[in-house]
Amino acid sequence: MPLFSPVDLQSTCPPSTEDLVLGDGGSGLALRSSGTSGRRKVLYHSWEFTERVAFLGARGVVSALGTIPRRMANFLYPAELNGAFSFAQDVTRLLDAMSFPMGSSALASPETPEVLRDHAVDTVICSPSAGLKLLTEDTAGALAAVRNFLYIGEILGESRERQLAEARPELRVRSLSYSTSETGPIGYQCAYQTGSTHHLHEDALVVEVIDTAAERIQPDGRVGEVVVTTLTDSGMPLLRYQVGDEGYIETGPCLCGSAARRLTLVGRVRQSVNVDSTTISQELVMDRLSVLGITDPADCQFQVRTHETGFSIRLLVSDRTPSGLTADDAVAALRGAYHMQRVFTAPSYRGLTVERVDSSRFHHTDRGKVPFFHEEHAG
Repeated sequence: MPLFSPVDLQSTCPPSTEDLVLGDGGSGLALRSSGTSGRRKVLYHSWEFTERVAFLGARGVVSALGTIPRRMANFLYPAELNGAFSFAQDVTRLLDAMSFPMGSSALASPETPEVLRDHAVDTVICSPSAGLKLLTEDTAGALAAVRNFLYIGEILGESRERQLAEARPELRVRSLSYSTSETGPIGYQCAYQTGSTHHLHEDALVVEVIDTAAERIQPDGRVGEVVVTTLTDSGMPLLRYQVGDEGYIETGPCLCGSAARRLTLVGRVRQSVNVDSTTISQELVMDRLSVLGITDPADCQFQVRTHETGFSIRLLVSDRTPSGLTADDAVAALRGAYHMQRVFTAPSYRGLTVERVDSSRFHHTDRGKVPFFHEEHAG
């Protein structure tokens, strides 16, 4: 069976066509993907799909924490056809816990720590970057009752995991779910898993890791593109759908006793940016920055700023990276890659700057994600 790409889905989903919609499309839930794997896509899901999503999510939380949270604050983005916020609400309801629907805008409110303290909230749900900022900047101890941090939307990353462990060693940090708007939950964590490793919901989906160039399934431990087939009604069938992630699968029993296979994510497929007609990939940038001691993509952001007279590059690095890094150091390292040399010699290139900042100052999307590449037009 051929692979089904995000481009294929975009051309067959509403509003351009309802050819892929099961039934009359008269009831259910409409969601829109974030667009990180291509053009944004609108999905028409059945109500049966949302019930399955909530069940798988709640099952995953119990597996990850070992206990049922009692008071859960939801800091996810609540609008623009984004399903994560309602997913967290549905999971909280199935767990029979108390929900505090804060929304992402509450992260900037000075009243938020007070609300969480006064109501003894024990679990925070938000993006990795937002959770890091909220939970590590609690110098007054207002969030002392928070024992669980459930993240979703992007990979946590080794750097964020270390910072949370140092600031809050008692905190249980687990993935809420490895999930996409198109497929619903794909994986969950148990008490023995952290970072980007998840057990697979093998009773709800078929997950493959594919070498797309050779069109073959990768053996255990070999990195490839994650491909998902849904086994139950979703409103729109997805067969061998390329979700846009790369990872590898491991089999064999886990310490938790489950025989469900484990998927470890390593990043997004084909993360790149076009700089003055030259395509730059995340892998290229990270390969060159590694000689400077920067090895975690969560510790840097590559910003391309367009001016009236050309473009400049702003490299943000977190305060977890080696100190003393200069623009000359960065340029010297990056010049070792042919495509970056083309960028630096372009007539419209206006320079590169390096800023060492707290990672909370990286550009965030409306949904709280931190893209590796960011493009903006300077005034």
